[in-house]
Amino acid sequence: MRFSAHISWLFTELPYLELVGAARAAGFSTIESAWPDDQGDREGLAAAVAEQRRAAPDFAVALLNCPAGDTDGGERGFINDDSRRDEAEAAFAAAVELAVAIGAPKLNLLVGRALPGVPESSQRDAIVAALRSFAPVARQHGLRILLEPVNAIENPGFLAPTPDAAVALIEAAGAEHADQLGLLLDIYHVARAGDDPARAIERHRKWIGHVQISDHPGRGAPGTGSLPIWELLEQLRTSRYEGAVGLEYQAPVPIGDSLRFMGDERASSLFH
Repeated sequence: MRFSAHISWLFTELPYLELVGAARAAGFSTIESAWPDDQGDREGLAAAVAEQRRAAPDFAVALLNCPAGDTDGGERGFINDDSRRDEAEAAFAAAVELAVAIGAPKLNLLVGRALPGVPESSQRDAIVAALRSFAPVARQHGLRILLEPVNAIENPGFLAPTPDAAVALIEAAGAEHADQLGLLLDIYHVARAGDDPARAIERHRKWIGHVQISDHPGRGAPGTGSLPIWELLEQLRTSRYEGAVGLEYQAPVPIGDSLRFMGDERASSLFH
């Protein structure tokens, strides 16, 4: 396993395109990112990543979020809205193009919040139809689509609020798409929803394609809350998870000592 700096959450005092270099300067060999809303940032991201790879050829991008709509206005994806199917197709195509350009093998696809006046069963059907449509495109480009459970306490109406709910959508898409679909397990969201992250790891380990961490309560750096994060990471390791562990926490500005936990002796036994 390896730590991944979520550049949309860490080093936020800097302009977006400088975050890539800031992450490597802080010791990270892997990054991930939310969808860059600014076109200039999208156009410059591949060059920023390539610049770091010239100095460190193993520099990697673990994950890219797909466009999720008006996130500032509360949207958390929109593939549940069948009336926006063309928009969803175009957004996914744009995400694939950028992921290929930066070498990100996984895409985080948020499914959306419940629409008023539309039966939830119809919205779930729209999600499953989108997954069935997107999966062959992902296969063609060597990508994997991940669904992230997002807690409904902070995001009311989100249609995959738990790992169980997200996996149900993945399985509904059909076994023929299983290799292209998976679960993004954000330990904070699981805990915030009142669920047990250890149980989620045990129950859904075969689907886990990426992991993100922050402590709970508070969504701060590991060690600022009450979650047994090192034990959970050890559980992931023993379950043969070998991917990145994204740091997606509310970091101070500047980030300062909040990265100190990476020097913990337990990190050396888990990460390389």
